[in-house]
Amino acid sequence: MEYLRNNQLESIREDWKGNPYQKNEFQYIGKSFRAEYSTVFKYLFRRNPQAHEKKSDNWRPSVHRKVNYLNGDEDFIVWLGHATFLMQLNGVRIITDPVFYDLPMLKRFVYIPFELNELTDVDYVLLSHDHRDHCDQKSLKSFLKHNNATILTSLKMTDVISSWVGKTPIQEAGWYQKYSLEKDGIEVIYLPAQHWCRRALTDFNRRLWGSFIIKTEKLTVYFGADSASGEHFAEIGALFPDIDIAILGIGAYKPNFMMKDFHASPPEAKEAFDQLGAKRLIPMHYGTYDLSSEPISEPYNWIQESFSEKNESDKLILPGVNEVVYLD
Repeated sequence: MEYLRNNQLESIREDWKGNPYQKNEFQYIGKSFRAEYSTVFKYLFRRNPQAHEKKSDNWRPSVHRKVNYLNGDEDFIVWLGHATFLMQLNGVRIITDPVFYDLPMLKRFVYIPFELNELTDVDYVLLSHDHRDHCDQKSLKSFLKHNNATILTSLKMTDVISSWVGKTPIQEAGWYQKYSLEKDGIEVIYLPAQHWCRRALTDFNRRLWGSFIIKTEKLTVYFGADSASGEHFAEIGALFPDIDIAILGIGAYKPNFMMKDFHASPPEAKEAFDQLGAKRLIPMHYGTYDLSSEPISEPYNWIQESFSEKNESDKLILPGVNEVVYLD
């Protein structure tokens, strides 16, 4: 068994040897997952008990047209659909998992309401893992035409993206590693998630998957990327007891037998939020693509119920696409 890390980067855990890697696959810590073909066939050929409800559900996230936030110096977060967020923290601009277009066999329900050439001056691109709804060649190439950014990503992701991005700098990290940033006043750290990687039939877990902490002197933001429930949320909350905003996925959770090991339902996202000890939640990974069996509006409604039943609705932020959330 090998234990992989980027030896050029600092680790925030002295006891962490690195991510275990064997037979060209990153290995799980704790609960393991593998997409068996029998499970996939069961998913493809089962009857969806919510099929009628899903077909008649015409809800869509609201879309806000103004981009005046691009001209200011305030700290902000803007949801651009699915797992794509633009952040400005301490004068540094960051974008997460930039995906802007239709994907193979997946049409977007909502699009960003501006041209990509308006989105400039981004310093860092955070790529959490290799799945196509988080790492898209067309989106990344189009975005980099207008931005001289550094890509911060996971171990072995360079194998996927290097031919797309030309001379764009790439930093790979293992879990618990802090990226080396040129911009002062901000830290980005790669952290665990309960998920998996694959872009083709034979490359299961060749790349690492994970999540990110983005930290300034005033604010700490956790970008959870794709993840099922797991002990890592409580651990991250203990490592970073001052998380102001947690961004967590709430969609693509049905059927449970297929999705439970790598995506969280809204109640599970609420539980992860509590384990993190964060002050506010911004949900993601819903309303943009049809990835699973639940109706499109169900995650949006269910996450509100999960907070309201505990009288914590004030902790939930539900922005529309391109709706700015200012952070003070």
